[in-house]
Amino acid sequence: MANTRKAAETFTRNAFETTLSSTFGASDTTATVASTSGLQSPCYLVIEPDSATQREYVFFDGTFTSTQLVTSTTDNRYLTGSAAASGLSHPQNSKVRMVPVQQLFEDIFDALGQVVDVSYSSGTVGTPKLSADLNANNNKITSLTDPASAQDAATKNYVDTRSGVAATTIADGSISNTEFQYLNNASSNIQSQIDGITAGTSSLTVPLTVKVADDGSGSQNVFYFLSGTDTGSGTRSTNFIFKVGFKYKFDTSDSSLSGHNFKFSITADGSHGGGSEFTTNVTTNGTPGSSGAYTQIEITPETLGIAGATSTLYYYCSTHSGMGGAGVINLFSSGGGSDFHPFLLMGS
Repeated sequence: MANTRKAAETFTRNAFETTLSSTFGASDTTATVASTSGLQSPCYLVIEPDSATQREYVFFDGTFTSTQLVTSTTDNRYLTGSAAASGLSHPQNSKVRMVPVQQLFEDIFDALGQVVDVSYSSGTVGTPKLSADLNANNNKITSLTDPASAQDAATKNYVDTRSGVAATTIADGSISNTEFQYLNNASSNIQSQIDGITAGTSSLTVPLTVKVADDGSGSQNVFYFLSGTDTGSGTRSTNFIFKVGFKYKFDTSDSSLSGHNFKFSITADGSHGGGSEFTTNVTTNGTPGSSGAYTQIEITPETLGIAGATSTLYYYCSTHSGMGGAGVINLFSSGGGSDFHPFLLMGS
């Protein structure tokens, strides 16, 4: 029999009865009847229902006319309950009747089986279980109670109201140990990701914007810095703390840097103070004062040198003296005794 999954659309009218207007042969798929009034396709019918030797159940699923019933395939004939599995032929005037039959209920439970995975063979009540993932088809699940177990579903409101709960609320009973453990684990996972940022495997780039302006004396240009939510001209003579595992990217594209080269040195004021340019793990791009220009330094053990020989750097302009002001960059390893932030401003 063809698997139509149409049982839910079957119209079972037990009082319906008609007769064949002509012979319905053993392999025919169209039955001519006196009337089809009250029937809709698909439906189950039994022909010669009162005959123990000629009774046949047929699933008619084709297009009905006022006097014809059509089944799409001979597989829909000789269904369970028929007097024979094949070869039945019915003469004119044979009774045709609709009754609830086994196939109808089989189709119903087959259809239910597409949604829930439950055996009804025992005749006892069980807990329905999904037979596959549930697709809500852009609809909502409503009237959901608050979760009680670790794997229970939760509403958005429940999650929103619990997201800021502190550990101290366990004592007053407003949050369960299970709920707190979930929130605590989530926080630990975030912290683990932060702790996992190490040199060589994953590094965080800290962006800083550089500008050039007079220091207020009217005669000396110096570097100014902005980062994060800073606005305006920036802060001059800034002291930095740089830490291993981080890249510090100085954006030198501002037009005020035209003609000024942003460099690093282990000597204050660099080449103007008798020192030289520091280039270990330093990369540059473009021309200062033009779009896309930057100078970047990555702090690694190589940057620090043997026994932390390079613990202090100074920024300067290779073309003009005094532009670094009193600014200093202190370098620290991630394993130091103090808990340094990856980027700290120490004053101006």
